[in-house]
Amino acid sequence: MIFSASFRIQLLTSDIPLITMNRLLKLVLTMLLVITACSNPTVEDDLITALLEPGDFSGETRLMWSPKAASVPLQEVNGSLNGAIYLGGETQNPYGVRLEKSGMSPYFDVLSIDQNRDGAYSAAESYSTIPNEVRNKFWSSFKTSLQVTVQDPESGETVTNPYPINLWYVEDPREGNPDLNLRFTRGGWLQGRVVLDGVEAHIRVSESKLDGFFSMDDEWTLALPDSMHNLYRFEQARPAKRHAWLGEKAFRLVSVNPTGRSVVLESIDPGVSRAKEALDDDQTRVDRMAPHSGEHVAFSHDFAQAEAQAKQEAKSLFIDFETVWCGPCKTMEEWVYSADSVVDASKGVIAVKVDGDDFPEIVDRFQVVGYPTMILMDPDGSVAGKLVGYQGVEAMTDFLSQDS
Repeated sequence: MIFSASFRIQLLTSDIPLITMNRLLKLVLTMLLVITACSNPTVEDDLITALLEPGDFSGETRLMWSPKAASVPLQEVNGSLNGAIYLGGETQNPYGVRLEKSGMSPYFDVLSIDQNRDGAYSAAESYSTIPNEVRNKFWSSFKTSLQVTVQDPESGETVTNPYPINLWYVEDPREGNPDLNLRFTRGGWLQGRVVLDGVEAHIRVSESKLDGFFSMDDEWTLALPDSMHNLYRFEQARPAKRHAWLGEKAFRLVSVNPTGRSVVLESIDPGVSRAKEALDDDQTRVDRMAPHSGEHVAFSHDFAQAEAQAKQEAKSLFIDFETVWCGPCKTMEEWVYSADSVVDASKGVIAVKVDGDDFPEIVDRFQVVGYPTMILMDPDGSVAGKLVGYQGVEAMTDFLSQDS
């Protein structure tokens, strides 16, 4: 409905009693409000914005896990190793890094980081360590905190996100060509409070991709105030693209500000209960439930002898590459290599375990880049199959049975 200017003027100039005039005006205003409401509908906004701040890294609270380490390529220049760490995007200067040997040290034990990014290294930006020998390798480890400049999404002011960082350089005297890479991972996170469906909660986000930005490629956690410890537990961490639980209600991230200082959430129905989802997520449950009669795959630990035996007996050679620090390797050892079907399938092959840290030459020969790695070789020495990462009972049974 449209009211013309002439109609409005007529209402105002006509000789209508005052009480009638007031009623007409109220009617007109009411109709105008209805029209406005219809043309600009009010939609209930279910999105919740939470503001976050850097966590307290100085206290006892720690994230007891970290993502895959980032690698910083190094170049040798006059006896030192030089590189750069890029955080916060191409518009920000990189943090130069330099590894050196102090005095008569045979290993790189001094790390300098250009923390203020002025192109120079001051004494305050230099850190020394004592290399630690672990399984014939020498680890030089360092710890500090960088400052990533960001624009606060709430105030618009330029602020800094503290970026606690752990760095290490590994030297293996047995290798002729050293790995010229410095590696690092983050130690920090951002957190805040938010009210979700009338319930106060705490929220945390931390990087999975180590670039100084936050995005839906990172991870997050929700926790109730009376269970704050859950905010920092590995078991509660979720990929940012996956919903998290608060009690029996599920919430998902709609967006993450690149600074990490704000996120947008909404309540969702995941179509499954929290208990059922936890059951579905239990990747080792099927393996634990498989029949286990007490036998175990008969692994040897002498690769040369196992390879010779496989050739002599014209059998396939099954090589399981592992390390002492590999969690999935330990899980497979406990539940997969003790499963009856896997044990039965392995009886037709020669099985050997190889520790990747102890035998880098075998690792190089088979181009192993992650643990666990399982390789099955035909009697003629050709590779018949290769698996990388945790494999369950069914997968390993099929893998070992392919020649039978």
